[in-house]
Amino acid sequence: MAGIDAWRCDQPVVLFANPTAQSGRAREHIDRAEALLAAAGVPHRFVATEPAGGTVALVARAIDEDGARVVVAMGGDGTFAEVAKGVLGSARSSEVAMGILPTGTANDQGKSFGMDAGPDALPANVAIIAAGRVAAIDAGRIESLTRDEHLLQRDLFFDSASIGFGASALATRNRDRELVGKIPLVGLVYRDMLVYAGAVARKFAESYVSDVKFDLEADIDGRPYTFPSLFDVVIKNTRVFGGEWVLDPTARADDGLFELVPITGRIDLTSKLVASLRHLPVDGDLLRDLGLEHSEPIRGRRFVLTVSAPGSAGRPHAQLDGEEMEAGERYRIEVLPRCLNVIVPEPSPHA
Repeated sequence: MAGIDAWRCDQPVVLFANPTAQSGRAREHIDRAEALLAAAGVPHRFVATEPAGGTVALVARAIDEDGARVVVAMGGDGTFAEVAKGVLGSARSSEVAMGILPTGTANDQGKSFGMDAGPDALPANVAIIAAGRVAAIDAGRIESLTRDEHLLQRDLFFDSASIGFGASALATRNRDRELVGKIPLVGLVYRDMLVYAGAVARKFAESYVSDVKFDLEADIDGRPYTFPSLFDVVIKNTRVFGGEWVLDPTARADDGLFELVPITGRIDLTSKLVASLRHLPVDGDLLRDLGLEHSEPIRGRRFVLTVSAPGSAGRPHAQLDGEEMEAGERYRIEVLPRCLNVIVPEPSPHA
């Protein structure tokens, strides 16, 4: 068949997914995806993901040792990130195409390319993979450092990085999920978005009684910016954030630019959530007329962010693509333009 065969080079597509996700229900979704790939005439094999970042090495090995030229990430944005890191860590990354079967919680990557998410979208998304239309997208390299430049973590990201409230809620969600998993039956109903919603609500309430704000000094492509008393800051590559919001409608994943979105407080956060809901957007000027703050994104290729939290006992939390990262006092971020080949729908106005 045309399309994906031009990329496969007679090698089977390798499908990466976690069969134990969603309390084991992911296994039946994987089986269905495999059946759909077979029905579409796409030769493939399945490889289970590994915990603690082990998937990255699995993907690189599938490419460098086994000759794979098409890999598919089935799951959420975390799975996307691990498979993408494996592609970019291989010796043949420019020859590899990466497909997406978004079945996770937020699915920012797939939704940003105009794809639907979840098990019901599998037939359409397998058809996209079979068609094999590829677009090259940007990635980000980030370093977390202490103020005296000691490196804490170096990593890649593809969707977003953030510092502050959202990352703190994510950390709380992860602790809650661990706790919920230890309580019989509770984990069957209190999971995924429900756990995250509970964590966000709790952190939002806590913000009224404890200071969660921090100061940010930013150097963006050599231009200095100062943001006192921030609630959160998001550095975005793709359009969709948190599964349902578009913080910058003009953002593209292939323009060599990231968008820094400062959030100055609870009112600004509320304004952004209302204005950027992708199914019911509200004009930012209207919100300003109503007295709601609405700070605008700042685009750039290189960012140096220095954070300080006066009166706080620790550094503000940080996250990459929905996973916790080592919180620092300084972050260096660089756009890696058009370095990852992703299979996208036709047409794909946001790729």
